[in-house]
Amino acid sequence: MTVHTRLTLAEELVLIALDDERGSLISLPQFSLEFGLAAALVMELTLLGRVDTDVEKLFVISADKTGNALLDDALAQIVAEPQDQPTGVWLRRLSQPGPVLCDQVIAGLVYRGILHPVEKRLLWVFKTRVYPPTSGLEEAEVKSRLMTLLNNDEIPDTHDALLVGLLRATGIFERLLSGSELTRLSPRINQIANLEEISRELSHTISELQAVMASAFMFG
Repeated sequence: MTVHTRLTLAEELVLIALDDERGSLISLPQFSLEFGLAAALVMELTLLGRVDTDVEKLFVISADKTGNALLDDALAQIVAEPQDQPTGVWLRRLSQPGPVLCDQVIAGLVYRGILHPVEKRLLWVFKTRVYPPTSGLEEAEVKSRLMTLLNNDEIPDTHDALLVGLLRATGIFERLLSGSELTRLSPRINQIANLEEISRELSHTISELQAVMASAFMFG
């Protein structure tokens, strides 16, 4: 069944993070995709007017359901918290399901008919499942929209500004763009990503986590 509604930030993030040929996720810095998906949920809830943020905390505006199971689960967790918490706290909490969160987003894309599951065997013995695009049109539209945005000086809409922030923080731009493109477009990427507070918080959280992991590796 194909559902014709706009893709969420989490769905667009996963689409871009999938290798077209292999139908599996590209290699990214550890935990960055999980934090990125958690941030995408928070961002989507802000776009839908359910939550908002300031420099100190994330707070609920409306507890009304969105009709999206992942978003509603995230919103329910935020609503159930008796005290407002900083955005970084929610990025850590909502990322805790780890790979399961990504699997849930992929399942939604399969339900929409955008991806389809294919069983493969590794070394002729171990079964694995990959998710190549059904037509590739949705992914192509997202990438085309992004490249158009990065190559002009127009003010982006909030959705696209948040997506740019997600791609920057998770390291996907380093895989999506060639070295020369990344050098040329980095000022524009930073300009757009820094428009949104949640994008800045995500970048800070991921950098902080990577520093902790690097320190543990060095001295562990």
